[in-house]
Amino acid sequence: MTTTYTLTYFDVRGRAEPIRLLLNLAAVPFEDVGLTYDQWGAHRATAPQGQLPYLTESVDGVATEIPQTMAIVRHLARVHGLDGRDERERLRADVAAETALDLRVPHAQLRFSPAWNDDAARAKFAAEVVPTHLARLDRRLGDAPWFASEAPTYADVVVFDVLDRLLVTWPEILAAHPRLAAFADRLRALPKLAGYLAHRRPA
Repeated sequence: MTTTYTLTYFDVRGRAEPIRLLLNLAAVPFEDVGLTYDQWGAHRATAPQGQLPYLTESVDGVATEIPQTMAIVRHLARVHGLDGRDERERLRADVAAETALDLRVPHAQLRFSPAWNDDAARAKFAAEVVPTHLARLDRRLGDAPWFASEAPTYADVVVFDVLDRLLVTWPEILAAHPRLAAFADRLRALPKLAGYLAHRRPA
């Protein structure tokens, strides 16, 4: 059986980044198509659900187009053994990923609102919203190297992506959470990810 993947999104990290990270962690080759906004205007009508990103998975020449970031991430994790070794680990991975997404959503809402250009609004978000979510993630990680298993799972990729987005704007945001900072450094240093992270798309 031959399986190939094509990931289609804009030419930025965005919502496709955890998918790219997971495919690299799984050491799975894929075509990474980055559309311009003009190209997306012409492409939208043929995209599944009219949304980006989507993954085209071709198995022995039969293609399936998969929309929705987390559906893609969880599908790939199951197929490539990155969802945990048993139900206990899979549950831990799911909870950790959802805890991270609880922070990604309000961050994205701020990022794509006029308030993002307001220094005070950004500072308020970093001081009043982010700490609660980071504390939850910190407790869930504890002193373990990874969130769900002895080796990285999809949850670690999802958490890393959320933390990495914060660090772009607030480089010291993890100062009060050294375990999370060490986790991010640990994942960043994985051989399967280090090369990709050094040459990936802009944030």
